[in-house]
Amino acid sequence: MAVKRTQTVKLVRDGDIARICFARKDKSVNVLDLACMTELERHLDALEQDTPRVLVLESTMPGCFIAGADISLIQSVRDQAEAERLAERGQAVCRRIEDLSAVSVALVRGACMGGGLEIALACDHIVAIHDPKTQLGLPEIKIGIHPGFGGCVRLPRHIGWPKAVEMILTGRAVDAKRARRLGLASIACHAEQSEDAVRYLADKGKVVRKGVNPWWMRLWPVRVLFFQQVEKRALARFRHLDVEEAYPAVPAAIALLRSLVGLADGQAYAREAESLGRLAVTPTCKNLIRVFFIGDALKKQPAAKEGREGAAAIRHCAVYGGGVMGSGIAWVAAKNTSVDLHEVSEEALGRGMQNIARLAKRDPKRMQRIRPVLDHSGLKDAQVVIEAVLEELDVKRALWAEVEKHVPEDTLLLTNTSSLSVTDMQKGARHAGCIAGMHFFNPAPKMPLVEIVAGKKTSPRAVHLATALAVHWGKFPVVTADSPGFLVNRCLMPYMAAALRLLEVGQKVAHVDGALKNFGMPMGAFELADNVGLDICMHVGTHLGDAFGERFTMPDWFARMVKDGLLGVKSGSGFFTYEGKKKQGVNEGLSRYLPAQPDEATGTDADIGAGDAAMTDAEIVDACLIPMLLEALACLREKVVEDAGHLDAAMVYGIGFPPFRGGLLHYFAQVKKAELRKRIDALGLEIPKNFEVIYE
Repeated sequence: MAVKRTQTVKLVRDGDIARICFARKDKSVNVLDLACMTELERHLDALEQDTPRVLVLESTMPGCFIAGADISLIQSVRDQAEAERLAERGQAVCRRIEDLSAVSVALVRGACMGGGLEIALACDHIVAIHDPKTQLGLPEIKIGIHPGFGGCVRLPRHIGWPKAVEMILTGRAVDAKRARRLGLASIACHAEQSEDAVRYLADKGKVVRKGVNPWWMRLWPVRVLFFQQVEKRALARFRHLDVEEAYPAVPAAIALLRSLVGLADGQAYAREAESLGRLAVTPTCKNLIRVFFIGDALKKQPAAKEGREGAAAIRHCAVYGGGVMGSGIAWVAAKNTSVDLHEVSEEALGRGMQNIARLAKRDPKRMQRIRPVLDHSGLKDAQVVIEAVLEELDVKRALWAEVEKHVPEDTLLLTNTSSLSVTDMQKGARHAGCIAGMHFFNPAPKMPLVEIVAGKKTSPRAVHLATALAVHWGKFPVVTADSPGFLVNRCLMPYMAAALRLLEVGQKVAHVDGALKNFGMPMGAFELADNVGLDICMHVGTHLGDAFGERFTMPDWFARMVKDGLLGVKSGSGFFTYEGKKKQGVNEGLSRYLPAQPDEATGTDADIGAGDAAMTDAEIVDACLIPMLLEALACLREKVVEDAGHLDAAMVYGIGFPPFRGGLLHYFAQVKKAELRKRIDALGLEIPKNFEVIYE
């Protein structure tokens, strides 16, 4: 057996079988960077000179086949022609694999994403190995581009146009079982069966995929209708946005895919590369890659690394509180941990399990790891306890006092509080160092951010373990100081308070929310307040106002709304009216609460908002976002959060700040200093002492 060793890729020959083994020593995953591509091309030179009967592509790295192309390389490209050349290089490698006379088999175990899947698609067969980490997908759309190594051409041939278009436009990945069902993989098997699978497929010979799949895509009227529906569904999510500015890859991918049906290979690859070249240099692509990196930094921060081994060893968790938040947290924890869900009554516990049952429709096996509990049984084995009970300090202290009687002394005790001091919660606790905050956002199964809050007595071990545990459960953890509002709520409240003040000067609810959604926020400020609950907004605003002053103070008219039971979605009306959870329209009774606006023409009270005084969308965005920006800078100044990148990530993953804008600080960093100072001054706000942080 002859072995040729390289840094990134190995070529191994054994008789009439050759293996290309992706085996990075310098990275945590296999990526198609320039070094890897150069080595791969060199091996293909050798294989073209002396072609084996069978070629197997595999990885010796656990949990990863090929994670994709080098995103940092895409981020650094500024020239469209250079981006196009990189795509053409990847296409050429894939075509060389495809053109070999050897029967080629991609043995996929672990992550097979982006360029990695495009390499696999160039093979005659894909064998997908059953493994929790095996995922096959083309997620390029999530970073503002589309597949560029031939994936837009080959995937429709493998699985047909409808499923291929869906995979490309959503960026969703599939596991081994689903890959086989789609026709993406020729075989799905267990690891010990993989060599038998290779021999079986080798005997079947090469595969020639020609023609249009399915046949009806050849019919012009049907094809037109198909892509009209694709476009309608894909763009429906962006109805408030200028999609060409916000997410240009979506319409570009649709236009490209539409043009490729029935096209000759050479022309198809040229169009794919040209389209990718244009997208790779857009601001959206650069911003989405930035968001990817700052999110990845949260998962790889020192605290997460320090606690990784301990988090991986956790097998049993207890959650107190079966409400919407508690049951949601139990569901999150059950991803890879057995969970006891504790409640004080059968009725409350039943509601909690019903919430979980609704979630279980997408993952039935996870529910089997959740045990309903009405007493303290199981606590002696609990390595983690999370409470999501009533938001009252005395209630939480009493719970910890009782729990500490039953758990081991090193059990991690986590509070899901959104406003109470973790330090106050530690007073009187036997093992105060084990208590930390783990603040999930509602709904916990969906919202990706978790705030890890360190009280004065919280041990480094507790912070490290809680941070790593959040990553283990698929969340993005940001570590914050134990300061009122922590990070996200503290930055969010000035934004919402500013929106309330806009109503006082005559702006309309629908106009303000519309401007914010046109900017890219997932909800307008008033719709968000209704969903959070106006009573909760009032409570948080009062709490933060007591701590930091009048910039958080909720107006008297807002307090009257709360007093009168206008609480938002849960009461059926707030700023909008609702049927169930479905928004109907602006609440017509809102004018009774707002300060009167004199109509210049008649001297009478105007409707909600004076038309002549309507602000532009840009002015509304500034009025709401600049107070958020200044509060974020205050949080950095006070070391509520240590890292500006972590803050930007928290805004994206916690409140849905539009990722295509790159983050709150990054967005304002695109404005010239003098101009931004002028805009802050126009709002009557002070320039912060650490203003320059925006531009660092």
